[in-house]
Amino acid sequence: MKASVPIPDEIPVLSDGGVTLRPHEPRDLDRMVELAADPAMMRWTPIPAPYSRAAAERFALDYAPRAWAAGDRMVWAVEFDGRFVGTVDIAGPGPLTQLSFDLHPDARGWGVMKRAVLLAVDHAFAEAGKEVVRWTTVAGNIDALRVAHACGFRLDAAVPDGVEVRGQIRDAWVGSLRADDPREPRTRWRTDVFETERFRLRPLAEYDDPRIRETLDDPISRKYLFARPDPLELEHAAAERLRKWWTAAQGLSCTWAVADRETDEYLGDISLLHINEVTGAEAGFYTHPDARGKGVLGEAFPASVQYAFEKFGFRRLTLFAADSNTGSKKLARTAGFREVSRQKLAARSAGVYEDLIGYELYVDDYRADHAG
Repeated sequence: MKASVPIPDEIPVLSDGGVTLRPHEPRDLDRMVELAADPAMMRWTPIPAPYSRAAAERFALDYAPRAWAAGDRMVWAVEFDGRFVGTVDIAGPGPLTQLSFDLHPDARGWGVMKRAVLLAVDHAFAEAGKEVVRWTTVAGNIDALRVAHACGFRLDAAVPDGVEVRGQIRDAWVGSLRADDPREPRTRWRTDVFETERFRLRPLAEYDDPRIRETLDDPISRKYLFARPDPLELEHAAAERLRKWWTAAQGLSCTWAVADRETDEYLGDISLLHINEVTGAEAGFYTHPDARGKGVLGEAFPASVQYAFEKFGFRRLTLFAADSNTGSKKLARTAGFREVSRQKLAARSAGVYEDLIGYELYVDDYRADHAG
């Protein structure tokens, strides 16, 4: 079927020599339907379900060229390796516009969408008079977050109830890019993986959520972790993971799941929080109840301290523990931290106020302790 309206002559074709943005064509339709049926598309975008070939045809060959002609949207098909692999859409007639994008499963993992987005936003700024391109996605869409981060978007906010998908209100991640912003990551997103003798320290994964929930809901954890919902459901564990993903992408934290090297089962996690080039970072950790007493953090936490100093280049680490939390205090000392403060009644454990003990470790002291 031919397009219902003529494709405007002014639709630009953009290319970096490997990725091309162009008008949609009839040959794209079957792959558009495949893309629409992908579970990730169904989960993160408001695309109609089911999505028919006729719907693809209406969008590609009628709606998109009409939007170009009206000046409302710039909608490109993304071509890579001679085939349609996705769509980039910059919507809004004024200087403030909204970016969205999607990518076929067989093109993921190649950096294609980063290149496509950069082509689109550079055109929007240089040729279409746009001043700010805003990006919004459902919180948890980590693939989209990686693209936005790689393209230099400011990661502005995690917004509760910030987006609607299929009639459901969802939390959102929001970012923005200005015309004069550099097109490269603005923050260091630490996703390093390393191993100790028994454990693998890796980023948190969605499949960890049930074990995270069991950890946070354990009575010992509840004693020292403030303001946890009761009952603590799987959605609360997911929210904890998403918060750590987002702050890691902002360069403000790094969280490792401590996982069994053989099974990859979550046994606890270690976080470096409030990362700052002057003050360093604050360390924190949890242990899953069935991993306690097995030396999990005794092995993994000193290794994370070493990694923070030697690989991340931190100059200072701090740690805080309630005075009754003998396990955390012992772990701090074992890792080389020194007690430096006592804040009177600044912790609340199981509803009882008690002193909060502060520890710190400087890289020079760490090196001196481990010399030779």
